Amino acid sequence: MNSSHYSANATFIGPPPTFHQILAITLMTIKIILNSIGLILNCFLLYMIVQNYQKLHKTFSILLTYTLINDCLISVTLLLTIKRIIQCHETLAMVFFGPCTYISTSFCHVLDSVHLHALQNWILSQILLIGFRTAMLSSAQSFLSVKRTIFFCVLAWLPGLVSLVLHVTYKFSRPRLLELIHRCYDEDFSYSYISGYESFYNSPIPFTIVMLLVPNVPHYFLAYCFRHKQNHDLKRRTMSTSTLRMHTTLRKVSTMKAFLPLFLLADNFYLHSLSSEFNHVLHEIQPFDYRHDLQFYKYIESSHCNLLFPAVPKNVQTVLPTHLIKVICPSKSNVLRRKF
Repeated sequence: MNSSHYSANATFIGPPPTFHQILAITLMTIKIILNSIGLILNCFLLYMIVQNYQKLHKTFSILLTYTLINDCLISVTLLLTIKRIIQCHETLAMVFFGPCTYISTSFCHVLDSVHLHALQNWILSQILLIGFRTAMLSSAQSFLSVKRTIFFCVLAWLPGLVSLVLHVTYKFSRPRLLELIHRCYDEDFSYSYISGYESFYNSPIPFTIVMLLVPNVPHYFLAYCFRHKQNHDLKRRTMSTSTLRMHTTLRKVSTMKAFLPLFLLADNFYLHSLSSEFNHVLHEIQPFDYRHDLQFYKYIESSHCNLLFPAVPKNVQTVLPTHLIKVICPSKSNVLRRKF
């Protein structure tokens, strides 16, 4: 049933939010804001490249466009899904709250797979950009033709495509997934837009993690070696102060980007650990007032069922958390929990 029937006059009870809960909500809000800003800036840069394509170095424009498209895909998929990760033993599920829920759960699952695909392509695109800047400073521009650059972009795109196909074609049983999740959580996810993997080890996730981490090995090596080579090339070449400053800044940025995937991985593990604590508290602050849920109240009355409350004063019985209220029906052999 819709929770809007009884949420108007309800009172929240229970312990106040902890520091980790507040931090989790704050980090998610910051994540949405940063992705929105990043999407706007990337679209603006794409527009500038299209407008000035003839004036720019065509090879670098292709590489930069390839990177910006991946950045835009990452931002768009995160904003459309806004997922909450739930883990129970080997089971991993995603509850979606974003605009993708207006279409279907399958659409949200595909968007989440596209997000992982774009993230893999973004890591490989950084290697291409580092190699291009090194070739430019080493007077090896002839090696980087337009056709060869497009071939490198397609080659960097193929490994992520394998992971994308595996995630999109993965089939899961929703009832089985809910059953596995409820081993660790008392929340009712039956009305949620949820997808996931019943077993972590029998899913495409291990392969995706390998595809996200393995490219970083040459990435770190290239960033370290090219950094020293670029220092040598910058010292022996004659260029203006502004050009020298630009190359120095790009070198620092490429070095920082080499460590960004590890930061993202650590951030995901930290948010996942926060969600494990945060998820158990959400159901304890859900209000319940059966006087404003007429359909539920009529069902109780017609079925000669009784509401079983804990031993608490009467003035607080109607605002108890949902999981503390049980319904006992003579015609039922089991005890029903309130569903909404």
